[in-house]
Amino acid sequence: MSWWSAFSTCWPPGQGGCVVWWDAWAAIGTIGATAAAVALGLAPMLARRQHAKAVARIANIRLGIQLLHLGASCELARNARTASDYNAARINAEHCDSKPFAELIPYFDVMPAELSNALGLCIADIETMHSLFGKVTFRAAGSGAPSADLSGLLDQVNTTMWKARGALNRYLGATDKDVQPAIANMATSLLQLAKLAEAKPAWDEDFMRLKILGRRN
Repeated sequence: MSWWSAFSTCWPPGQGGCVVWWDAWAAIGTIGATAAAVALGLAPMLARRQHAKAVARIANIRLGIQLLHLGASCELARNARTASDYNAARINAEHCDSKPFAELIPYFDVMPAELSNALGLCIADIETMHSLFGKVTFRAAGSGAPSADLSGLLDQVNTTMWKARGALNRYLGATDKDVQPAIANMATSLLQLAKLAEAKPAWDEDFMRLKILGRRN
């Protein structure tokens, strides 16, 4: 017996006593309608997942840039000897911005828990860092580096951001190249600017911020 026999045992239906099995056809119609409903229901979810990955790719690019600046600040802060070293490391770390990651919050429901957790911690640490930066004052050239543990704070944020970077790369199927040479070059550039600032007592915070945030390397 062929599969057709499940719906009609003869052909053509309705002639010569050939009877259509309407219950079987109704079942097929129900299955088809259910499949269509499921497909329509999944379409918005699939679209959200695709959009989430698009937003994540942009966030990952911006995260890569931020990690270069933060890495340079970490290196300078570990060896800060002057007030200008401290100022330069702090101001350069202001490149870190939680906005690119906050834009992914609406998509947390379609992302792996590992990624949403890593991004949440990243946002929290960056916001805490900026909050603490708002409580410190600009150090005048020649006044010496403060005793505050800027290096510890920056290292903590750097660790959190690299964890978010790893989670984003796994989510996007991306890989990282070695960025340590670029970080070292940026740290050297930052140190030279700090030395220049230490020799220029007239540089105030706004001028130094313009110099640091406006430089290209």
